[in-house]
Amino acid sequence: MAGRMSRIGWIGLSVLLLAAACGGNKQAVAEKQAAVPVSVVSVKEMAFDISEERTGEIVPVKRAIVVPTVGGVITAMKADIGDSVKAGQVLAVVDHRAVNQQLASIRGAMGAVEAKLSLLQADAARFQRLYEQDAVSKHRLESIQAELKATAETKKQLKGQYDALKARLADYYVKSPINGQVSMRALDAGSVAGGGKPLFVVDDLKQVKVLSSVGEKLLPLMKKGAAAIVSIPALNRKLKAVVNAVSSSLDPATRSGKVEILLDNKDGSIRPGMFCKVKIIAGSDTAPAVDRDGLLRLPATGVYYCFTVGKDNRAVKRMLKLGRIQGNVQEVLSGLDTGDKVVIRGMGLLKTGTPVSIVK
Repeated sequence: MAGRMSRIGWIGLSVLLLAAACGGNKQAVAEKQAAVPVSVVSVKEMAFDISEERTGEIVPVKRAIVVPTVGGVITAMKADIGDSVKAGQVLAVVDHRAVNQQLASIRGAMGAVEAKLSLLQADAARFQRLYEQDAVSKHRLESIQAELKATAETKKQLKGQYDALKARLADYYVKSPINGQVSMRALDAGSVAGGGKPLFVVDDLKQVKVLSSVGEKLLPLMKKGAAAIVSIPALNRKLKAVVNAVSSSLDPATRSGKVEILLDNKDGSIRPGMFCKVKIIAGSDTAPAVDRDGLLRLPATGVYYCFTVGKDNRAVKRMLKLGRIQGNVQEVLSGLDTGDKVVIRGMGLLKTGTPVSIVK
């Protein structure tokens, strides 16, 4: 029995010694693990824009809604959508035959009055001479002079009616009030204009206005002249601009304030209604920044992380909370401190505790 117990004790001791030897070998292997070559950059304090990016609406700075001041059948349309027009150019003509007939009638009456006036002027001069020779009575002279005066007044009244009607005739020629481009045409020839309904819309596209907004936190920092970047995907263009106007109040429904930005558009390529994005920069501040080349993301949660190199030249996994992006760097809200060395090359082979060697 004692011999059996002795054999069991030796077996147990052998197992313990073997396990210790294996553990020692694993530790030795771990200690001899080759260091992974990595490249690093340090977390630094950097300036970040205090900004917001929102969508914007592009509208003309100058838009004329052309409404005919007289009603009637349109006899001619002289402009179409897309046409460039000048201020004073005729866009449409409304039927004005009745006015022409009235003008012709007044011209005829004015001709008859003019002829009568010439005769009366000659008679008045003749009767004046006869009166001075006591050949006619004063009553006869005054009668002729009164008729002359009444006829002259009639001529004046007819002239006034004619001029007023002539001025009214101009209203039947619908004209553009500005230089620009026709963006809307409501009717065709043969339709009836009137009732205060717009016939044309003319936009001056040499300059356009972007309408956008900023949130209530940014609005107090906004001032006229603040920098803005307008991105227009349809034109593949990013335009630098400045804020032209800032609302003094918030929209209670959206908790945001309106801003306006002017854009030069001499080539006319920017069209009202185009979709755009607006980044408005109210100022800047400093914050720790990490190179985005060093960022990794957990597939399940989407949480960002990175690896840093500690003083013992071993990798450390750091979970991150990130903020603003500017170029190829991103603001660090938590997880890193200024001066930390973040791995930007070689992190695919790392886990916490992996030995590393820093290379350029």
